[in-house]
Amino acid sequence: MSGLAIVTGGARGIGAAIAAALLADGEVDEVAAFDLDINGAEAPAGVTLHQCDVTDEAQVRAVVASLGRQATVLVNNAGGGKAHPERTDNAPGDPFGPVDLFRESVDLNLTSAHVVTRVVGPGMARGSAICNTASIAGLMPNALFAYGAAKAGLIHWTKCMALALAPRGIRVNAVAPGFIYTRLWEQTLPRQMFDQMVGVAVPMASEQTPAQIADSVAFLCSQRAAQITGQVIAIDGGSLLGRAH
Repeated sequence: MSGLAIVTGGARGIGAAIAAALLADGEVDEVAAFDLDINGAEAPAGVTLHQCDVTDEAQVRAVVASLGRQATVLVNNAGGGKAHPERTDNAPGDPFGPVDLFRESVDLNLTSAHVVTRVVGPGMARGSAICNTASIAGLMPNALFAYGAAKAGLIHWTKCMALALAPRGIRVNAVAPGFIYTRLWEQTLPRQMFDQMVGVAVPMASEQTPAQIADSVAFLCSQRAAQITGQVIAIDGGSLLGRAH
């Protein structure tokens, strides 16, 4: 099928896996990957890389205008956290963390989705799909205060947008990845401690992979999911169920 997908945070990691999965699924023939850092990105055939700060509406409008065609799929995947090694007050698990870093996390993980959707959404045709990358951190209490709050907001926003856009035939869903050793976790725990935590917290006793997240996104953005909207699918090995007995 001919179509364009926009994937934010698409230069690497989960975003790059989503771009590849969308192309493999055949719902689109081109993916535009928006990312703040496109250096070193490995884009497969069919993926174009666009440097863009997705929290900056002017930048997003300029890049979208340069694409020359309207997207039929939008994946708001940009998120995570920025490293601030020069600061001593930026521990993700601090409940009284600095306000500027809290706002930065909310901007990156929640506001960016509104910014990009505000630009792309009005031109999307009936049958188009939007999928947002949330997190199980937005579905359960945890020590990632700003990140978890932003993802919880993203989940609520997903449901509100699904209801608002349903009359236009545009579906809006979200995925909630579980335990993937992303940059945010790298800032919080050494790999060995992360693996130990996965063994305890995930009933299926293994972390999830970018490809597994991407498969769910591709499904939700396909016509196979034509009657699915306003849903959040957790890809978490059963983590939200609690510990296995």
